[in-house]
Amino acid sequence: MGQTIIEKILSQNLGRTVRAGDEALFEPDLTIAYDYPGYIDSYERQLEELKCLTVNKPEKFMFFIDHFNPAGDTKYREVHVKTRSFAKRCNIRLYEDVGIGHQVIMEEGYIVPGMMVIHFDGHVSTLGALGAGAISVRNAVIEALATNKVSIVVPGTLRVNLTGKLEKGVTARDVFHTLVRRLGPSGGCSLCIEFGGEGLRELSMDDRITMCNQAMFLSAVTAVCEQDDKTDAFLAGTARREYTHVTPDKDAVYAKEYTLDLSTVAPVLVAPPSSANTVDIADYEGMKVDIGYVGSCASGRVSDFRQVLEILEGKHIAAGTHMYAVPASVKLQKELAANGMMGRLIDTGACVYYPSCDFCYGMLGTMTAGEVALSTGTLNIPGRMGCTKADIYTASPYTIAASLLYGKVTDPRKVL
Repeated sequence: MGQTIIEKILSQNLGRTVRAGDEALFEPDLTIAYDYPGYIDSYERQLEELKCLTVNKPEKFMFFIDHFNPAGDTKYREVHVKTRSFAKRCNIRLYEDVGIGHQVIMEEGYIVPGMMVIHFDGHVSTLGALGAGAISVRNAVIEALATNKVSIVVPGTLRVNLTGKLEKGVTARDVFHTLVRRLGPSGGCSLCIEFGGEGLRELSMDDRITMCNQAMFLSAVTAVCEQDDKTDAFLAGTARREYTHVTPDKDAVYAKEYTLDLSTVAPVLVAPPSSANTVDIADYEGMKVDIGYVGSCASGRVSDFRQVLEILEGKHIAAGTHMYAVPASVKLQKELAANGMMGRLIDTGACVYYPSCDFCYGMLGTMTAGEVALSTGTLNIPGRMGCTKADIYTASPYTIAASLLYGKVTDPRKVL
């Protein structure tokens, strides 16, 4: 009986064959955490309570400061101070002022196919775009810090076979939320989503990153992509360790299988109050839009801003609307500056900001009652962008740009 990609990754990590449903103690290749209250700032105290005064194998850990950056008040600044102090004491690598961790860790070559990675944040599934088994363990990071081990049940797999090719104006975000609509928000419950097929080869690495990032909205444990020459091109010159592609066996056993023809996917919105609420864009065309946000760990890459410029180049967003353009990393910010795209975005009326997570969850760019935002952020729940009485619709960069051009929801295919 063959194995899925996630079964192979976890078997390789453990040194023996495991299959869906098996529970074991794994030693992650990398454990990641970031500066959020109640996590890194409390780990030192928790380790002291466990009488664990040192962290073994600190090279297998990495911390990021990518929230509250720069800090807007003392309590958040204290989180940063504690994060730096703990990282220094335990000799753990700390990255700050370089962007969103989920993006930076890939750019820096730390993630390669076959790795097992854990984080308390569910969007660590992003790293599956490179063929890693990246799993959210929520409260178990302290377990890894104390013992280098973490108990995990091997997930079953939802195999998604992609065929065909996307129509112009349709994006990976539309693909994923079409899956949510067709399979239901619990369609991947407790499973790993395994993306593959001829259609996957038509999608860029940025597309794959966006799809894997969203795994939790199918109630999945994580997501992982088959690897190919695009994976290798992304890692060329940066990969910090040797790797081989991890491929599923032809006789792998899947909990579920689904085939999606990319040519059948159309632009969609995800309407409040839930990331499960995929709707037809046609049903909302003409609805007023106040704010557009392109950024977050789900987007904010050069290709996302290129989509914006395909719509807005030489034009200007509608009077009274606002657009926040937030690259996912300093590296990407520098690329936008170097290739002239940053200036061109500013000419359209976009406000280009420093890379951080802060716009995604409302620390910056806060909305007020009655306002409507289209966002490439990760969530659209009430209050996510700072106000429980404002409405957030998640959408693609194409849709956001087309809608800001007219100040109302617009199908980007009509503009393109």
